[in-house]
Amino acid sequence: MTKFETTRRTALQLVLASGALTFMAPRALFAASQQELTYQVDGMTVPLLKIHADNSATIMNVTPDMGQGTSTSMPMLLAEEFDLDWDRVTIDTLPLRRARNAEGQMRYRYHMQGAGGSISTRYGWEPLRTIGAQGRDMFVRAAAARWGVAPTGLTTEKAVVKNPVSGKSLKYADLLDDVAKLSPRDDVALKARKDYRIIGKAKRMKAVPDIVQGKAVFGIDQQTDGMLHAVIERCPHFRGQVRTLDDTAARQVAGVRDIIVMEWQAPDSPVVEELVAGVAVVADSLWAAKKARELLEIEWDAGPYAGYSSAEAEKRSHAMLASGEGFDILDYDGNVRNHGDVAAALEEATQTHEAVYTVRHIAHALMEPHSTVADVRVNEAYVKAPTQSLGRVQDITSIVTGIPAENIHVELGRPGGSFGRRYNRDYVAEAVWLSKTVRKPVKVTWMREDELTQCRYRAANNYKLKGGLDKSGKLIALEELQASPYQSFDPDVLPPIGWMYEDLTGFNFETGIIPNHVMKQKFFPGPVPRGPWRAPGSINSAFAQLSFLDELAEMAGKDTLEFMLSVLGEPRTYGTEEYPMDTGRMAACYKLAAEKAGWGKKMPKGAGMGIAGYYSHQTYVAHVVEARVDEDGYITVDKVTSAADCGLVVNPNGVRAQIEGAIHDALSVALGQEITVVNAAVEQTNFHEYDMARIDRSVKEIDIHIIEGADSPTGMGEPAMPPFAPALLGAIYRATGKRIRRLPIGDQLSV
Repeated sequence: MTKFETTRRTALQLVLASGALTFMAPRALFAASQQELTYQVDGMTVPLLKIHADNSATIMNVTPDMGQGTSTSMPMLLAEEFDLDWDRVTIDTLPLRRARNAEGQMRYRYHMQGAGGSISTRYGWEPLRTIGAQGRDMFVRAAAARWGVAPTGLTTEKAVVKNPVSGKSLKYADLLDDVAKLSPRDDVALKARKDYRIIGKAKRMKAVPDIVQGKAVFGIDQQTDGMLHAVIERCPHFRGQVRTLDDTAARQVAGVRDIIVMEWQAPDSPVVEELVAGVAVVADSLWAAKKARELLEIEWDAGPYAGYSSAEAEKRSHAMLASGEGFDILDYDGNVRNHGDVAAALEEATQTHEAVYTVRHIAHALMEPHSTVADVRVNEAYVKAPTQSLGRVQDITSIVTGIPAENIHVELGRPGGSFGRRYNRDYVAEAVWLSKTVRKPVKVTWMREDELTQCRYRAANNYKLKGGLDKSGKLIALEELQASPYQSFDPDVLPPIGWMYEDLTGFNFETGIIPNHVMKQKFFPGPVPRGPWRAPGSINSAFAQLSFLDELAEMAGKDTLEFMLSVLGEPRTYGTEEYPMDTGRMAACYKLAAEKAGWGKKMPKGAGMGIAGYYSHQTYVAHVVEARVDEDGYITVDKVTSAADCGLVVNPNGVRAQIEGAIHDALSVALGQEITVVNAAVEQTNFHEYDMARIDRSVKEIDIHIIEGADSPTGMGEPAMPPFAPALLGAIYRATGKRIRRLPIGDQLSV
């Protein structure tokens, strides 16, 4: 994920001087035009914010909103410091704004136009508030000059400047011409937290009315003049290719313009991850293209991974874990995950315990399958895509076409869900490649079957954990091993391991706390495409780590809450600079969730409670799950009590929505979602084979409690996911006496 790494002052200079807003840009001034105030630079309108003649305002959202609510929370930051009337603010989406710096690199003009890793609000916190404060200051100075008074005594509220002494007031709209003549100041103070009128207040998502009325333009709704439609029959075998094609019948379908073979990409190709082998049908309508695709007769070459299966890969991983040989110590950006002397501590331990945990591949299963509209011309291109990163869309378009990035214009279609999947660029690359090939605008649309069989899947990981307790039941040693297949385009070559997708993460709650602790990994080549899946690097490891610690608590003869609080110990901060973890804040979430849930209360027969908490993406979340299991193994989750600390809360409604959504997403994953691979091809093709939890499996009651443990926000899109499954499994164990060490649960309880 691209990072926004500048100091506050240089960030503003980069942002404003390059045209996103014009407060500090030497050649960029406010311009009063058509009775509106719009920020302009070098004559080009850059619509980050507009003050209209009727004193309403439009804010252009900088971050893709995939359902996580950033189209409300991010504008709230700007509106707060600008002192706008929130009820009269409308939101629109900002097209991509990047420019080439002195070193020739493409950089965002003022803020990263991407979402992922629960970073949107955290990254926008300083720059957007500062921009708003500078704008408010200019209106105050303009009013002061109009009245002939000092600006220090004036106040603002709901886009109005007020003079408390004289009782006079001026709307922002009354000051447009005056403000256009001013220059911004770079030393404007931000508001004190006690003065917030918008930040921290529960706000309804601005996008909701358009969504429920069908007005929102999602990716699948996008179109452009003269475009053709395309669907692609992709090779079902990962890294396979087309051997023979008979398209005679397909070409007879009315409206079919062309049928094009998309060839296999060599491992060293710059688009090897984006363009797979297949056959594209280009037609006047989607339905003509889809009908023709069904008539294609293709013989496939299964490729270098022919015969590969996820079941055999799991067996191989378990054999590696059993041998324990050839594992490498996890090294995250120079932070080696090896504390103390684990071998010696395990030898000295009074009690030891080990267990193996397994998670299978899962797909993102977005509500809206992929689509992209691309219009590639001689030396420029226009792309409309539902994406998590507009910059990555621009980059892949440049790679596929050779067109300079600054000549590629990108617009965002609202994504109908993402969960990490739309960070990838394959669906964009296909549309761009086809538009370049047929020399016309092309819209590529995926079907549900495409989305499940051609996903970028969550890793299928296997873990072996071994822990040691001293005579008092204190955890003194922990060894974690992970063995898993890792995506490789050549079965004889294991590529460099990237931290994001390997899923045994070194910046979670227990790393460094335990006196003797080591994390080790071992991988082997595999063909299954991998990508970030909600809470990447946490969702899998939390299942294994927290489930194992629950088992250790039982061995120690301690209550799980008591045991976890002893592991966390006294409040202190440790970890990497990017992920500094405060054990006191984690403990506070455990305690609050336990208190509100009535942890330890007597449960009826066949029911149990489980508790788990995790530090993920700079946020702390703990869940207490109350569940019942009937004699047939059917699981009912009666209640989830959650405590979360994501720092300062910008929009409580958004935080609660993310926690509720994560709980149900995690429940669905835990119960039945699973992707299996046979002969290097996915077996599941649609929801009749990929088990999504239906409404009757939903949690009966959710009780959320928010702790504001810091003066700045972190994120909430992902952190509530990781601790849910271990909390659920703890509840199941107390209800049935059976430990579940493999996800999904499936029919394990009915055996």
